[in-house]
Amino acid sequence: MVQKLLRQNISTPQLLGYAFAALTGMSIIFTAFCFSRDIRPLFTPATGLFKPEYLTVNKKVSLLATFNSDRTTFSQAEIDEINRQKFVRSLSYFTSCRFRVKAYTQPSSQIPPFSTDLFFESVPDRLLDGAGPDWRWDEQSGVIPIMIPRDYLNLYNFGFAGSQGLPQISEAIVQQVVFRIAVSGNGRQQVFDGRIAGFSDYLNTILVPDAFMQWANERFGEGATGKASRVIIETDNPADPAIAEFFAAGQNYDISNSKDDPGKLSYFLTSLITIVLIVGTVIMLPAIGLMVLSINLLVYKNQKMLGNLVLLGYRRSRLARPYCLLALVLNMAVGAASFAIAGCAQSLYAPRLAALGITGLSGGFWTTAGFAILFVLLATVPDILWIRRKINRIKIPARG
Repeated sequence: MVQKLLRQNISTPQLLGYAFAALTGMSIIFTAFCFSRDIRPLFTPATGLFKPEYLTVNKKVSLLATFNSDRTTFSQAEIDEINRQKFVRSLSYFTSCRFRVKAYTQPSSQIPPFSTDLFFESVPDRLLDGAGPDWRWDEQSGVIPIMIPRDYLNLYNFGFAGSQGLPQISEAIVQQVVFRIAVSGNGRQQVFDGRIAGFSDYLNTILVPDAFMQWANERFGEGATGKASRVIIETDNPADPAIAEFFAAGQNYDISNSKDDPGKLSYFLTSLITIVLIVGTVIMLPAIGLMVLSINLLVYKNQKMLGNLVLLGYRRSRLARPYCLLALVLNMAVGAASFAIAGCAQSLYAPRLAALGITGLSGGFWTTAGFAILFVLLATVPDILWIRRKINRIKIPARG
């Protein structure tokens, strides 16, 4: 009976207005939360679409550098300065060969005969994206695994081969071909077998295993070891404005990256999810305010009755209970509807994520449900605190 009395004067339009605003805000927040968890595998370094990105940095070649090669190498102070930047996850060097290299094919090879001078470079093996199980140097076998930019093969197939009437070559055929590598220097000469072991999408150079480079420089190397002329930076976000600011601030550096589209897309998705969460929160705040206003008006209309009930011996906490229960039930109903809407949205974007290789969505039922319950409880707390505050401030009518 007391609950029926206290629920008098409830404004249905006000509660419906709150429910609609809260439903919109919660649906946006729950969907964004679910989506952010579902696309998390895309950002994992091992298997994700958005792997850590690599930036190649070298000094600009000027007229003075033509006569002094030290102007295009990095000093230790310059390397330390770059490594201190917040956008640098790790920094590595290119190691150049200090010997002469000549590559040629035998007349019976599966590709057109050629002979050319080459150069080799190496980087730490962990930075290579196209290295297979054959990417290792074994002095006993005498086979040098080589990695070339995929663009080199495309230039041959779609440029040189077509203009010279030569056959186009697939990656599989190139990797099966064994050619000869003549290495000379330091008064020594040796011929090895060479094999294309992979193709790189972001390192525009001819790479060999770092172990071979160290061994060959030690055996065939001529001249001083030399300083690093190029460094490779690993960064989580190549679209970070701090990168452009640092290298544009009067530095004599050139920076290149042929794979920055995924990094920019990663940055865009992260920013978009953050913006969506902010929008949902901004919608929820006025909704909570509308709920508080509705309860405030309801308590005000029942103020005289509440005061009389206090005189009859009812505790204020008991009088606040029906209003708190109303707020909790309404918020839970809105939360359940929002959770259902987020589930429908997930079923719509799930096939598109499956096309990217994500089949087991990480934003599972229980995780999103737990977040929804926690969010509903947090959204109800301001209502309950306001109700208890208003009930505690009810004035008792004077006895007459």
